[in-house]
Amino acid sequence: MADEIVNEDAVEEKVYDFSNFGDFVAAFKDEISEDKLKQLFSEHLKKLVKESGVTGYEVIFLYDENSISSFHSNRIYHAVKDLNKKKNILMIVQSGGGQIEPAYLISKTCKRLSKSKFNVAIPRRAKSAATLISLGAAEIHMGLLSELGPIDPQFGGFPALGLSNAMEKIAEMSEQYPNASDMFAKYLTDNLNIRHLGLFERVNESASQYAERLLSGKDLPDTQTPETLADHFTNHYKDHGFVIDADEAASLLGKKVVKEGTKEYELSNSIYDFFEFAQYLFSIFKHKNMRYVGSIESGLDLTDKDDK
Repeated sequence: MADEIVNEDAVEEKVYDFSNFGDFVAAFKDEISEDKLKQLFSEHLKKLVKESGVTGYEVIFLYDENSISSFHSNRIYHAVKDLNKKKNILMIVQSGGGQIEPAYLISKTCKRLSKSKFNVAIPRRAKSAATLISLGAAEIHMGLLSELGPIDPQFGGFPALGLSNAMEKIAEMSEQYPNASDMFAKYLTDNLNIRHLGLFERVNESASQYAERLLSGKDLPDTQTPETLADHFTNHYKDHGFVIDADEAASLLGKKVVKEGTKEYELSNSIYDFFEFAQYLFSIFKHKNMRYVGSIESGLDLTDKDDK
């Protein structure tokens, strides 16, 4: 019988445990492949979910500081399209907002395909269009640093209602300084496109309609209706970055919807810390930006730091 040939030069594949700080950093220093990194991320996320005690969910992610767009709705759809109401959905959201239409579709799709509950957990920020997504959830899990925000569509960084607000301010100034009314009139004639005013008004009204639809059927406080809440989230606040914290959210939506300090929130907070440190390592060692959108298995996406 021939002697078995042993390859003494064979090197056993290194095992990385992302629960260990040294292993986590080493995985980036060792320049392992992107596919291997994705596998390690998936394994660690599954471990975090298992250790959290959160069960019965398909956990998905919307962790991205880029504006919500059709990219995000497509990724979320592919993450949940085969569930067929077999599991509830928990979406961990970290987003500054974006386009209203894909946000509405994300929320509606998750509501439709979940077994009985579509819930969101917000470790830090779910602003603007991400707030709209959250309004469609049966439960919004928050903590002390969690924040929702006004749902006011933006154009080039300016709120849709800003144009009409500016006109109202100019009208007030004209009344206060009648001798300057001709100057104000000339300014408006030279700078205002009346079509933009109508467009911006209608876009803001659309955002309110989407919010109303997502809120429909919820067990809300006696003082609130989907209509009043939709109007409040789109028209009440004067600053796009206004913080709607857990206390205020609970006063508006009720404690049956807004939950504080839950296992779902603690899980989202652990994952947020993991993602934030991973983003730092990607930036230092790979010169990449990271986002995680979609499922545990395929949510990781990397872009060059100079890409916008």
